[in-house]
Amino acid sequence: MLGYDAISDEPDIEFAKRLTTTNGVAAIPPSVFYSGGDDHKVLRFCFAKKDETLVEAAERLCRI
Repeated sequence: MLGYDAISDEPDIEFAKRLTTTNGVAAIPPSVFYSGGDDHKVLRFCFAKKDETLVEAAERLCRI
């Protein structure tokens, strides 16, 4: 889980969409799992990827 409240006040679903379309890094907005849609300004990332893919994703995230 990664908190993003220091760089955006967007809802997690919108921020996840923008992150994917603008930066090419997909994330899961946890609010979709809560019955009340609680938004804690965090995103979930999958690490079941090749090391090269994770390094590239980390570099893209660091540029934000």
